[in-house]
Amino acid sequence: MIHNLVSSIGFRLDEFIKNKLSISEDTVVISSLVDINGNMNQEIENKIAIFLINIEEEKITKNGQFQSSPGMAPPVTINVYLMFSAYFPNFNYIESLRYISLVIEFFQNHNFFNTANTPLLSDNIDKLFVEISNVGIEEVGKLWGSIGANYIPSVAYKVKHLRFDGNIITENIPLIMGNDSD
Repeated sequence: MIHNLVSSIGFRLDEFIKNKLSISEDTVVISSLVDINGNMNQEIENKIAIFLINIEEEKITKNGQFQSSPGMAPPVTINVYLMFSAYFPNFNYIESLRYISLVIEFFQNHNFFNTANTPLLSDNIDKLFVEISNVGIEEVGKLWGSIGANYIPSVAYKVKHLRFDGNIITENIPLIMGNDSD
């Protein structure tokens, strides 16, 4: 379900940015920033890259849940932390700041996701709430060091209340960004 959540939100963000900037080119990719050799991933240049930075169990909802059937584990509710980074070459740094501002604007206006407002979202996902995740200066340095890249303009968001109840995960991953390498 995490793959569906990230893909669905990425698709909506991409549509939002394309509409705001009146462009047709895809602006959002779901990708790590660096390749296996530690080089900057070429597919993220001049785009917003979305990548997972953490998963945590939501302890508050766990306390109120009881087993529905003997022998079945109770559902697990998690929070997913996503980083949205704008990688534009040095000569275009201002554009990276513009794109990060668009990400913030998008989530300011769209902080609740369900199948009614996000059609690509899995039917197994009831509702999700999104809030900005404040990452301190020291944590930012450690995070970017572990990613293996120098800091680029970015913002982190916490996607709350993704529930796993033991159902088999069979959703298809929607195509978000075409890889037009023809």
